[in-house]
Amino acid sequence: MKIPRLIFMAKPPPEVAAAMWIAIARNGLEQSTLSPMDNWHQTLSDRYGDTPEMRQRMLRAGADVKARACTLVLNRIRDGVHKEQGKTTIQWSFRARGRPHCFDALLAAVRHALSTEGLATKTGHTPHTTISYWAPTRLGPIQMNPIAWTIDEILLVVGRNDESGSYSYEIIGRWPLQPAPPDPSSTQLPLF
Repeated sequence: MKIPRLIFMAKPPPEVAAAMWIAIARNGLEQSTLSPMDNWHQTLSDRYGDTPEMRQRMLRAGADVKARACTLVLNRIRDGVHKEQGKTTIQWSFRARGRPHCFDALLAAVRHALSTEGLATKTGHTPHTTISYWAPTRLGPIQMNPIAWTIDEILLVVGRNDESGSYSYEIIGRWPLQPAPPDPSSTQLPLF
């Protein structure tokens, strides 16, 4: 059983999760090995042991994050081999096109807020959402329509196993991000 851990993350809103589900179904992916949809997320920090002091530090850090909303464009489902504690598993993840500057700025803002609380985030994070940690097979080519996901809030969650042994996340804090600046290509210049 895993000990409860705290983490900053973003969760796809219902319309994005529904579009992800359509891509999964269209490609006939084995759904029995998928993580529960409510667990799908974008990781924004390392995990920290859940203690009352750590909760308070992370709640203060969450309130101090100064960042803008960021849009990721999920454009593929990819497999990957993961090795941990002598075990090898296949994982399936939605991956985003490129690495938007706004995503790196969001990660930097989270790291900065954590550092003011004396907490270090050592690992790098890529724009992706893991949907299966124990996939049955490697993936072949996947066809899907791009899915735009605007991350407009960060969540502080505690992850833990419940009585049945299922892993889930409980939201204990949430903070809206500042609106993204308007896309210059979508605004019309004033006429002279």
